[in-house]
Amino acid sequence: MARFFTFVLLLQLSLTPFFLKAETPEEKWQDCEQITKIALEKLTPIVEKNNYENLESVLNTIQSTCGENEFTQRLRILRTLIEKKTSGALIADYLAKNYQEILVMRWDYSAEKEYKRIYQNNKADFNFIPLNHPIDSLVKLKAEALLNSTSFVLTEQEREIALLFADHLDEFYQTFEETPAQQPATSPKERQHHGYKDRTGFSLYAGAEFPITGSDPLFKTNPTFGFYVSSKLSSLFLFEVGAKVRVNSNDRSFDYLLYDEVEHVNSSISFSLGGNIGAKAFDNDKFLIYPKVGLYWESTSTGLSEVTSYYDDGYYYDDYNNGSTSTVKYHNVNTMRTTLGISVMRHLAKKNYIGLEAAYHYIPYNWDDNLITSIQPNYASLQLFFRF
Repeated sequence: MARFFTFVLLLQLSLTPFFLKAETPEEKWQDCEQITKIALEKLTPIVEKNNYENLESVLNTIQSTCGENEFTQRLRILRTLIEKKTSGALIADYLAKNYQEILVMRWDYSAEKEYKRIYQNNKADFNFIPLNHPIDSLVKLKAEALLNSTSFVLTEQEREIALLFADHLDEFYQTFEETPAQQPATSPKERQHHGYKDRTGFSLYAGAEFPITGSDPLFKTNPTFGFYVSSKLSSLFLFEVGAKVRVNSNDRSFDYLLYDEVEHVNSSISFSLGGNIGAKAFDNDKFLIYPKVGLYWESTSTGLSEVTSYYDDGYYYDDYNNGSTSTVKYHNVNTMRTTLGISVMRHLAKKNYIGLEAAYHYIPYNWDDNLITSIQPNYASLQLFFRF
C-alpha cells in the first residue's frame, strides 16, 4: 500500500507540468512554485529517513518545470555522500556553477529576523523553497553527522562541501582557498562577503581624545564613545552618521559669560552629532582601509541651565506661573567639529568587523561669543570600533 501511494504521488508530480498552462514567465514561476511545494512534501521524509530510492524522480520533476538549481544539486551530492558513492563530478559541477554563492546567501538570509518577509518578496531567488524550511535543517544535520562520524571517510573535497552544507562557512572558505585547483577567477572571500557588504551596518566606537597643541590645555586626555549607522561596504564611498560623546573627566574649569555675569564652570561632557564620508583606499575582503573627513555640531556642557515658562501663544509670562508652557534652556559652548582620519578594519565573520581609527579634530570653541577662557582647538583621537 505504501508503494502504491508513493507511485500515485510520483505520478502526480510527473503529470502536473502538463496540466499547468504556462503561457507567460509569471505563470511559469507559479507552476514552479506549486511543483516545488508538492515535491518538498515528499523530499522531507526521504532525507529524514535516508531512503533515497525515489529521490531522483522527485528532483527530475522539479527540474522539468523549474530547471536545475542549487537545491536539486545539493540533495544529489548529499545522497552520494551518505551512500558512500563517488561524488567528485557532482561537487565539481556544483562549484563550477557557483552554487555555493547561492547557498551562502540562503544561510545568511535564514538568520535574519525578517526572513519570512525576505522570502515572500524574493521567492524565485530562493527557488520557491521557504527560508528555514525543515529540509534545510535536515541537510545541515546530515552534513554535520558526516563531518563527525567515524563511519565516513571523506575526501578533502567532500569534507569541504559538507562544511558548506552544515553552514560552517568560515571553515568552508578556509579549505576552499587552500585548494588551488578549484580556485575560481574571483576571490572566495569576495563571494562570501558580497551579500554582507551590501548591508547597512552599525558601528560602536570607544577610545580616547587628547590635545596636540598648547602647554596647559583645558581639555586633556579624555575617553570617547560613539554610535554610527554606516553605509554598505561594497561601494567605493562610505558614509557614517551618528553621535559621539567625550566624557570630560580630565579638564580644568573655565569662565563663561551669562547675562553679563562671569560664571566659573566645569564641563562634564561634550556631545557631537554629524557624520563622516570616506573613500576606500584598500580592500581585499580581509582588510579594508579608508581615509575619511567629517563634520559635526558639538555642544560642551557648562552645567548652566534655566527653566522658563511661556503662554501657549508664545509670549513670555513667568518662570513659575501655572497654565504656562515650561522649557529648560541649557547654556552650553556650541561650535563645529571637523575631522580628518583614517580607519583600518579587519573582517571577523559574516558582516562583523573590528577596526582602529586615528583622527585629527579641529574644534574652535571660541566661536561661541559667551566663552571667555581660551580653549585650544587642536585634538587627536585613537579609537577601536566594532561594526556589525
